[in-house]
Amino acid sequence: FAHLSADEVRRLKELTARFIAAKQFSAVQGFSLTERVVQRIGAQACLLTLNLGLEWYRGWREIILYPDAFVPMRSYTDEAGVVHETRYPHLGEAWQGGPLIFSAADVAPGAGAENVVIHEFAHKLDMLDGSANGLPPLHASMRVADWAAAFGAAYDDFRSRVERGGHVLIDVYAAESPAEFFAVLSEVFFARPAILAQVYPAVYQQMRLFFRQDPLVRLPTEASS
Repeated sequence: FAHLSADEVRRLKELTARFIAAKQFSAVQGFSLTERVVQRIGAQACLLTLNLGLEWYRGWREIILYPDAFVPMRSYTDEAGVVHETRYPHLGEAWQGGPLIFSAADVAPGAGAENVVIHEFAHKLDMLDGSANGLPPLHASMRVADWAAAFGAAYDDFRSRVERGGHVLIDVYAAESPAEFFAVLSEVFFARPAILAQVYPAVYQQMRLFFRQDPLVRLPTEASS
């Protein structure tokens, strides 16, 4: 938030207040909900929709806070028809048409590009057209073909780099699926825009058009060069 203009800060505060009033925040497993945590989540969520509007977070209401990482049970069936159950820690989770879930210990913006709040709210934007597939509903001025070309080439390149074990500047979790690629790159777009503009400039351009923001130009000259 440090490089937002005075007008952007004013609009972000107004949007955050409306967002908090519109959503229901719930605490579980003994966590005591605090105004600080609620504001942290609201401000980061509204950074994504600063120039889009709150209607982009329509269709769901609840945000659930665990005190720390939570461990849901998941079931899946392999190719042989065997059902497996898995349990591993989560810091955040977005449900299609349902709540967002966070570890309260991890909602503060960090020093790096990783940001669980931006990540999960990016999933919510992606889900607006019915599925999380890395293609959120685009504006009328944008073309799906341009988005697909930019993200498809970048995703293939990134997965190739990860599979070769090469050095990458972006969280390797982005290689999991197109949906995770979009969510992770949304984190980078807002937290480390110079990295995204350098590594995948076509993707940066598409995200600039989609979010209607250009975080790179907010940075000091030496940081964006």
